[in-house]
Amino acid sequence: MLGGMRSMSLLWVLALLVGCGGAPSKHAPMMVPAERGFADDAEMAVPVQATSGSVFGGSAAKDEAPPSYVSRPSAPQRPTKMAEPDAKGMAARQVVYLGFLRLRVRRLLDAVDALTQRVEAAGGYVESLSKTVMVVRVPGGDFDATMNQLAEVGDVLARRVKALDVTAQFLDIEGRLAVARETRARLLVLLEAEKNTDERLRILEEIKRLTEQIESMTSRLATLKNLVDYYTITIELEPVDRQGAVMVHRSPFPWVRSMRAHVESLPATDDAKLPVPVGFVQIGSADGWQARAADTSVLRISKVDNEPRGDAAWWASAVRHELVGRDEALVGEGTAGALAWMIAQEKDVEPRGWLVALATKGGDLFVVEGFFPDPAALERHRAAVLKALDGFAAE
Repeated sequence: MLGGMRSMSLLWVLALLVGCGGAPSKHAPMMVPAERGFADDAEMAVPVQATSGSVFGGSAAKDEAPPSYVSRPSAPQRPTKMAEPDAKGMAARQVVYLGFLRLRVRRLLDAVDALTQRVEAAGGYVESLSKTVMVVRVPGGDFDATMNQLAEVGDVLARRVKALDVTAQFLDIEGRLAVARETRARLLVLLEAEKNTDERLRILEEIKRLTEQIESMTSRLATLKNLVDYYTITIELEPVDRQGAVMVHRSPFPWVRSMRAHVESLPATDDAKLPVPVGFVQIGSADGWQARAADTSVLRISKVDNEPRGDAAWWASAVRHELVGRDEALVGEGTAGALAWMIAQEKDVEPRGWLVALATKGGDLFVVEGFFPDPAALERHRAAVLKALDGFAAE
């Protein structure tokens, strides 16, 4: 009896060491200066803050068929580093670099080949290619030099850079991971010594919970390392000959017309949040709520005026009208909590997926967007993302 009480007491002490291992970190990642040297985009439909992505339209040359999908090799395996202290004892900064280039090119296929060669020469790979949009991953190094090399393929119409400091997230996850592992090790020792069946079951349950937390934190840490170790650069190609391939806009609402799957075109906000889906890591910043996966899939939340005043279903029909006008194929729609959502795919060999979900609160309209670079990414994340939509909350 006394032995059981002592073991149970120790169990609670060990559990308290871990605390709420799955609770969100109290450390919000810091934002480092962004937007270095970008060209103004004369065709912007709405003003965009300096730290947000570019707004632009896609097109294909009249005398060229859209390029077929370029199969990417497996991501090169690069050694990753933990956030080690520097000479002053401070943790080395861990920064996620995101780049965007909009290039005018003479021939679409030639530009795709040239960009692919430069990316592979740098040790990177093409993550996805759909119509006129390429997403590439390049190993860390001189980010400006990498952007300059890619920009040489065409005339630069827009260039944007975002740098997100995720050092605090690294340290937070690493710290909680170390505590969880140490606590689990102590519980395994306690389990060997415990003879009471009920107490053994309690310890086993706690070990199972800690194991799940360790697996989750390890996965999140690996995703963060991937995003830090490999630059993510989105490249929009605009052929000189655009006749016959102009995007058709059917919506009377400017913000709806401005929407693009692969870039931030709407004002970001941190007035709303989602549970982070499995496979994603949250990268919060002054720009608002955002989560990313290692395969370049992105979830982001924006906010616009609910004007004219409508509910989520009404605005969903307005967005659906626009997507149909762009010849997008709707592959799913429904409701999740306060959100009305739809998923669209462009008509291509390996189409990217685009989630749009909407919710209203008084005079505010919240827009959740998800970008999935190819059908495999959409299939991989779809269930987890739709489940996360149920937990949408607006302040």
